[in-house]
Amino acid sequence: MTSSQKKKARRPLIGPMERARRQANYIRLLAFLVAVMMLVVGLKLGLYPEFYLLGVAGLLAYPLLAQGILFAAHRRDIPEASVHKALMQVDAMMIGMTCALLHFALVPSLVLLIIVHANAVTSGGLKPWLLNLLMTSIGAVVMGALLGFVYIPPDAPIPSIMTVVSLLGLGIYVGASSAFAHYQARYLKQAQELVRRQQQQAVELSKKLAKYLPPQIWGSMFSGKRDAKLETRRKRLTVFFSDIKGFSAISEELPLETLTSMLNSYLSEMTRIALRHGGTIDKFIGDAVMVFFGDPKSEGAIEDAYRCVLMGIEMQEQMKLLRQRWKREGIDHKLEIRIGINTGYVTVGNFGTDSRMDYTILGTDVNLASRLESACRPGGVLISEATQALVKDRIQCRNMGDIQVKGFNRPIPVYEALGAKRDAGARNRYVSAQTAGFGIHMDVERIRNFDKNNILKALARSATELKKDNAVAVNYEAEGFSLHVDSDAIKKREREKIIEMMGRAAKRVQTQVRV
Repeated sequence: MTSSQKKKARRPLIGPMERARRQANYIRLLAFLVAVMMLVVGLKLGLYPEFYLLGVAGLLAYPLLAQGILFAAHRRDIPEASVHKALMQVDAMMIGMTCALLHFALVPSLVLLIIVHANAVTSGGLKPWLLNLLMTSIGAVVMGALLGFVYIPPDAPIPSIMTVVSLLGLGIYVGASSAFAHYQARYLKQAQELVRRQQQQAVELSKKLAKYLPPQIWGSMFSGKRDAKLETRRKRLTVFFSDIKGFSAISEELPLETLTSMLNSYLSEMTRIALRHGGTIDKFIGDAVMVFFGDPKSEGAIEDAYRCVLMGIEMQEQMKLLRQRWKREGIDHKLEIRIGINTGYVTVGNFGTDSRMDYTILGTDVNLASRLESACRPGGVLISEATQALVKDRIQCRNMGDIQVKGFNRPIPVYEALGAKRDAGARNRYVSAQTAGFGIHMDVERIRNFDKNNILKALARSATELKKDNAVAVNYEAEGFSLHVDSDAIKKREREKIIEMMGRAAKRVQTQVRV
């Protein structure tokens, strides 16, 4: 590496705002250099006594002192805007004192006043400019009093060189100020671009972090409604637990890639259903899912419990579609989930330390929901008496009696949630049938309108080919719909029933799914 490359590597990066700040200091230095030029020319021409050289020294030292003050303020995290406003008023006082040193000569004094007040108007506005006028007057009066109010009458002859130097200084200052304004606009554009890139990076990072947080918590934190601090509260929630029966044994038999794909598809579907119903996903523990309703947002205890139970029922129905999908992928195990739901008062909030915390829930009622999940039959939704009391008007429940669960001394009354009362009979949103060579699973409410025609075509084509005893091999899946037809595996006595079932399914899709 050459010496020039080493120097370039050592050079610190200067941001757009730092460049603008430095150029503002250069403009201040230039203004006082113009004042020094006028005073030096006057001294050379013999217009002023020699001890005015002290004024020249002061005018040269002041910009350096101002820059030092700004640097110290920056180091101490003092807002630079307030320091800059204060220095702008000191500038005005110094210029007023300089006008007194120039004996209030008309052209030089006007040039200096134009410089300082133009800078005040462009940098601060009306109020700072009026204060600038006051500070200029104070400076002129104080220095004028010290010098005995010596002044050059306006009609007195002034050497032309003095006028030329004054106007030349004004021209240089105006040119430099225009260049500074141009560069400042460019630096502002660079700063805006930098902020835009940082905002984009923050958005991308927040999207990545959102995958590790429940959407409700992520949204409330980024909107400022919730702070990341250790705090908890007691609240009535409905808690949900589920797991796949026999998953540990299955995981030892399946190849790693197949197991990973199966588990991810399962968790993805369960997550979509949970979020659609407004649940807060607490955590995944292998194949187990923990969700709760009522925090950070609650629709009331009754509605929260209803949504939770409805979610559990929909998850069980979705498992039928997933099993059909997995069977096509070569996974013949009949995977079923168990679900336990309980409602009660729990402690919810951030647990852990200031450096690492976890938003979760704790309490006896959380443990009971977990025990109900363990006691539930595969394919069922087991709910506590507290939850049943909240949802009994809208959910069909079957009394399962009392059970003994670990950690509880008393028997626990439990119920099995069978389905929503609104879906009873012919209004049932779910259609499900499975036999050799045929499988259909349908959730009418989840079928998307733009999938309707494709679903009807798949049903019509399959039914027509079966009627003609032609070979049929259909594996069609869409949101809320799954169809599997393998004519070679269908028993002859089942064909008419299957054709009839597909006709009824097509009629429901035709009438209940709107385009």
